Amino acid sequence: MSSVLIRNIGAVVSGDLARPLIEADALYIEDGVFREVGTSRTDADTIIDANGLTVTPGLIDSHVHPTFGDHTPVANSVGWIRAYLHGSGTTSMVSAGEQHIPGLPYDPPQPQILKYEAILARTTWMTQRPAGVKVRAGTLLAVPGFVERDFDDLAGAGCTNVKFIFYPFHKDPDEGKSYVRWARERNIVTKVHTGGVSRSGVSQSAFAKEILMLGPDVAGHITGGPIAMSSKDMETIIRESTCFLEVVSGANYRRNYEFYEMVKRLGAWDRVIFGTDTPSGAGIMPRGMLRNLLFLSGIHGIGAAEALCMASGNVARAHRLAEGTIAPGKPADLVIMGHVKGGVATDALGAIREGDMPGISCILIDGKLVVRDRAEQTPPPERIAKVEREP
Repeated sequence: MSSVLIRNIGAVVSGDLARPLIEADALYIEDGVFREVGTSRTDADTIIDANGLTVTPGLIDSHVHPTFGDHTPVANSVGWIRAYLHGSGTTSMVSAGEQHIPGLPYDPPQPQILKYEAILARTTWMTQRPAGVKVRAGTLLAVPGFVERDFDDLAGAGCTNVKFIFYPFHKDPDEGKSYVRWARERNIVTKVHTGGVSRSGVSQSAFAKEILMLGPDVAGHITGGPIAMSSKDMETIIRESTCFLEVVSGANYRRNYEFYEMVKRLGAWDRVIFGTDTPSGAGIMPRGMLRNLLFLSGIHGIGAAEALCMASGNVARAHRLAEGTIAPGKPADLVIMGHVKGGVATDALGAIREGDMPGISCILIDGKLVVRDRAEQTPPPERIAKVEREP
């Protein structure tokens, strides 16, 4: 049995949008899960003095494209997952498809190859965690030609996501609706690539009509990835569907602004989630998840704690993950962050409200210290959390 005590915390962000901040100055972790939120304990195997910094759940990137471990051929980059851990405090990632494998045929797509590619990706990613980060890979790229037993195969292999990006909606919408139904019956999350054509040039466009017809769980990069749908279509999806609304780092900035104003007016913050949509033609974006929050909070005035909850607890709900909140019994994935010297703020939450990048000090995944002192990809916080004891 291993235990961690984090004391002298300045603020605790819960990950739960209904209650963004928790009144607690200490956390106790045992065997990788939160046991006590607010505690009078004074001893543990590992003791961390947070030095007045803010503790938040680890961020969950809703939209990545993993390929071969910590290497991505699309950006010819090694170590991108580690960079995201250090750049944004990203402790979990959800694949939106492994379509960047060199030579993977998707023009025209071949259903059985895509099915076994997803199963292979799921199998290999279950045995690796670059830099400790949890990567939910093995996402089926939906195309015509699948039957219900294919979804049994996916579920049996542990695959948890299906992505519509190459599916020709105009040819057989009923088949696509069957996919969503079969996925839902097996607790598999469905996501649709919305907006214009992607880097491949052969993806299919989806707008409000297609989203309302299919009824997926997630409208992927609703403000552009990078080509956005119209403002009218965005508002129709917000008003007339119940799906989660994903915003990614490489979005259309104008649509981003319009979208947040719509969400504010319509009260749909509980459906907003974040991702980076990388590695991609946009390259890699280690600070991408934090940049999403800085735009939302700094420009639209949404509280920093609320924005952090959308990037953690909301994503966890969308993808049915255990992590994402700081609560007893939940996986102990967390980030300790603070303001950077020279900024106008005096804590991490104030920095985010000002649109300033916070500095990351320590990160824990499943209660294990994976980043200590300061992260490699953000400026250092003015104060550093101190590891006072380790086994």
